[in-house]
Amino acid sequence: MKNIQLFFILILIQFSNAQDISFDLKNLYVTPFGMSSDLVGFNPLFKLDSDSIHNKVKSEKIRKLPKNLDVSQTSYCFFYFTGVSSSSFKNELVALIENYTTDNPSIFIDRNGNLDFTDDGTPIIFKNNSTLELANNNSISAIYHYQLSKSQISPQYESKLKQNFAEKFPKSNILPAKYWLAYKRLSVRISKHFLDKKPITILLVDNSVDGMFSFQTNKLGDRVLVLEGHIDTDKTLTSILRFAEPISHNAIFKIYDKKYHIKNVTSNGNKITLSQTHKKPSYDFKKIKDLTSLSITLLDDTLVTLKDLIKTKKYLLIDVGGTWCRGCVSQEPIVKNMYKNGDIEVLGVFKHDTFKSVEEYIKNHELKWPVALADENFDDIFRINMFPTYILISSGGKVVLTAIEAEEIEKYINEIN
Repeated sequence: MKNIQLFFILILIQFSNAQDISFDLKNLYVTPFGMSSDLVGFNPLFKLDSDSIHNKVKSEKIRKLPKNLDVSQTSYCFFYFTGVSSSSFKNELVALIENYTTDNPSIFIDRNGNLDFTDDGTPIIFKNNSTLELANNNSISAIYHYQLSKSQISPQYESKLKQNFAEKFPKSNILPAKYWLAYKRLSVRISKHFLDKKPITILLVDNSVDGMFSFQTNKLGDRVLVLEGHIDTDKTLTSILRFAEPISHNAIFKIYDKKYHIKNVTSNGNKITLSQTHKKPSYDFKKIKDLTSLSITLLDDTLVTLKDLIKTKKYLLIDVGGTWCRGCVSQEPIVKNMYKNGDIEVLGVFKHDTFKSVEEYIKNHELKWPVALADENFDDIFRINMFPTYILISSGGKVVLTAIEAEEIEKYINEIN
């Protein structure tokens, strides 16, 4: 009898294992905005005038400088990275840029955050589109990637950008914008495979910016998406990444008429295991034909619908961003210009912000349009996790265009006018 029971147990184990499918993910990291996009963030450079480094909120003394460093030709900057918990500057690593006025400066990264620049390995010799790799201090195989280039800031925006950063770094000597670094955060790991001989694409999104992909993460953390077909990484991924799910067993995807849940993802993102399930996908997107009845509470506590905001036959642009979003700030002049010219109405929706931070932002940036904090209803409908995101809505309440670059909205408006 025991032998029969053992036999059936072995059969069940084999059947169970047969439903699990593991994939070794490719080591390819891309920006959510598409690798052909020219949308970048900026790292302002600050002159190294003393033995101290100053960020927005505090100053720290350098413990050791690289040997033979020419301090007179050296600047510093910060890279946002949460993977070094002991860093002298919370969620940031400092980089020294030697010969910053040249085309190929040397970049010394304080990889362990201790402000000793002699124990971090060799510097990076900068070349346009260099890739910077930052390792998590708990797992050296968990890497976050930045793509670096020289800034090419338009003269019409340079003064405003420099002033904005100078206000936030009052103790730092900010250098001309022509020396700054531009960067793309390669936060999406993308891998193309075949499932039952049919093409699929697997994407992991490192929203926590720590090089790791945490299982059982919250709704604002790391995410996963499994799609039918192979996608083009040169094009923007923002429209599909809105359907990514938090990495957990509850992340379920329907692929070629079969449903799979995420059984496991290794912390460094090198492997993912799917398992068949009979549960329904956790999110079934329904296209809403008419958004005019969608309500949202403005910052002054007024409850309005989109119909209230579409006062004319103009298009309504929902500008979704944050006070913390550099890309949002850099593209704001384009939105202001369209609004000033009377081309569009605008609703500003801020995410991951507070009433106080947005109120101060409105005052400093002289916003003239209505503003709201994103609520749960807004999040459920639009599922936006890329910033900025611009949603253009017709007077009939239909979504005409979504974009991550304000210039794309401006081009569309100019073509129809």
